[in-house]
Amino acid sequence: MALYLTKVWGFDVPCGPLQFGKAGLRDEARKKLLPGDLVVLVGTKGSEPVEADRGRLLGLMEPTTEPVLSLDFPLIVLPEHFTEGEYKWPYGLLNKRAWRIPDGPLLKKISSRQFGMVAAAGIVPLTDEEASHVLRLRREEVPLLTSLRVEARIEGEEVARRRGAPPPTTTRTGVMHLRRAPAYTYAMQIQGATSSSFKVGWAFNHRTRVRQFNLYALPEIGGLQYRVRFTELWDTARQAFRMEQHLLKSFDTKRHPANREVICGVTFDELQSSWNACVQSLRFAR
Repeated sequence: MALYLTKVWGFDVPCGPLQFGKAGLRDEARKKLLPGDLVVLVGTKGSEPVEADRGRLLGLMEPTTEPVLSLDFPLIVLPEHFTEGEYKWPYGLLNKRAWRIPDGPLLKKISSRQFGMVAAAGIVPLTDEEASHVLRLRREEVPLLTSLRVEARIEGEEVARRRGAPPPTTTRTGVMHLRRAPAYTYAMQIQGATSSSFKVGWAFNHRTRVRQFNLYALPEIGGLQYRVRFTELWDTARQAFRMEQHLLKSFDTKRHPANREVICGVTFDELQSSWNACVQSLRFAR
């Protein structure tokens, strides 16, 4: 087992992924890390961490080499975490376990080395002597943040959605209960319409929904055909509905008067741009 060090602005509980500012730095870490390796997190000496955390050992992570996007997790994000609207550490590695170091000493008590910007950007290996000091420290295991989007990518969408659904109870009350189940926001392209048109909505299963639309539209005999072009999986149906409403509002002047969930005269690129902006806005808001 090897032990590495990285510098951070803080250590949150529950713990998110091991984060990097550039994809290349994450790739370098993936090449170094082996199963069971640990990364110790040390507060930087700048003004960003709270004063008590500066230069101090804060926690340990056992990362995997599974790449993730940091903002797929419900992180605590602050304005100072962004530069010109871009999150500073968008690339991550999924964690297997994590621990808080409640009595974390100052780094200078563990090592006389100067780690500098290399450790702030990536991970730096510790010597055997440094590692043995760290491993003797008292630590407390902490829960990990989960991401339905990451689970869906790794294990499949339906497995992740079922896992995220609330357990059945004898007192559940229909729709109110289902609002806590994972659901999708979707955008379907309406092929065969007189202008570029899309149907926006939310559903627990977008594949079932598009089959239902095409069943009644009968594209086989000349009717319209619906094709799912965008989907976003959310932890709850409330969140999926919220995105649907935000997206529709952004195209308010182009909504069809006969069906306000259909937007007309919108290009694929325009929809994609608004879709991405809406996803990022709502996930940051969380």
